[in-house]
Amino acid sequence: MAKYVKETSRITIKFIDAKTEEIILEVPDRNWMNMSEFFTDHIVTQLIEQKFGNKRIFNDVLVIAVAEFKLVK
Repeated sequence: MAKYVKETSRITIKFIDAKTEEIILEVPDRNWMNMSEFFTDHIVTQLIEQKFGNKRIFNDVLVIAVAEFKLVK
């Protein structure tokens, strides 16, 4: 029977422009215990300001935790 498995326990946090669905920022190599800090107003604001400054403003940003599962047979 085939099943899906994770090759690593690490999780990537992706920041996505909700209007264009473009990935604007990624924070790799997190775990389930320390990923929640990225779901706060302060951290989202701080990270986007650090990367883009006042150059680009996003009206809506999606923050998503991503874990990749591969099919094994």
